[in-house]
Amino acid sequence: MRRILACVAGLCMLALATRAVLAQDIPAPDHERYVVIGSYIAEIMATLGAADQIVGVSSGTDHIPELEGVPRIPGFRNTSAEPMLALEPSVVLMAGRQTRPEVVRQLEGAGVAVKVFPDDVANLDVVPERIDQIGDLLNRTDEASALKERFRAELNAALAFVTQAASKPRGLFILSGGGRPTLVAGADTHIALLIELAGADNVTDGIAHFKPMSPEAMLQAAPEFILVNEEGLELSGGIPIALTAPGAALTPAGRSGNIFALPGGYLQGLGLNSPKAIRAIAKHVHPELQGGTQ
Repeated sequence: MRRILACVAGLCMLALATRAVLAQDIPAPDHERYVVIGSYIAEIMATLGAADQIVGVSSGTDHIPELEGVPRIPGFRNTSAEPMLALEPSVVLMAGRQTRPEVVRQLEGAGVAVKVFPDDVANLDVVPERIDQIGDLLNRTDEASALKERFRAELNAALAFVTQAASKPRGLFILSGGGRPTLVAGADTHIALLIELAGADNVTDGIAHFKPMSPEAMLQAAPEFILVNEEGLELSGGIPIALTAPGAALTPAGRSGNIFALPGGYLQGLGLNSPKAIRAIAKHVHPELQGGTQ
């Protein structure tokens, strides 16, 4: 009987010791090492005070001062697992459009936790949801609640600013430059949503996602303004690259030169900068608002 009790006691001690070791092996939220692929995720993390836990970040995050000097992961949709693993992360957070299933499998196979944030959603309700998700992940729920309230206040103020507009111009977004094909933002994209929320008509109703637009469709759409990424303003043959899209130079926007860009951080996904993007678009496309404050 004594021998049995001794064995039971020994097994209990072993179980407790094993449990203690396992608990030590699991890093607390503030000890995780994050690689972040997606600027809107990085913006939220930095604003919640977790920039010092980010050991690698994707391109398109140069507008986040807290991440200056953090290693950049090369590529966009072609991001590979190897440069991420070289930074020895414990967690990788990825925007859906910058994710390939095989990369997720490689990371998870190496023992790295991966969370993918779906971003093919043209609805600003997704921003508070992401703030909550990241706040829970970081164990910073109080900070996340405060950030949600701030975001909602900024969004409501931007939308109220737009209501002062009397005009409703027609426009579209053209993505170009950087060696990529020239594409327009379809009606189901986040950029089309920003154009609509800024009090304008997006003219790519018949297009889904980011796709080329035929010259005939471009001329029929007749945009009065063209919003572009910053690279789209670079000159090619004396005109902005974006206007080399078939038919673009012959549209009302092309003929009048009503083509403008926003900072890259405003256009890479729905996030904390979306209210600023709405204001900036509205001020450019509504003459009656151009004296308004940002």
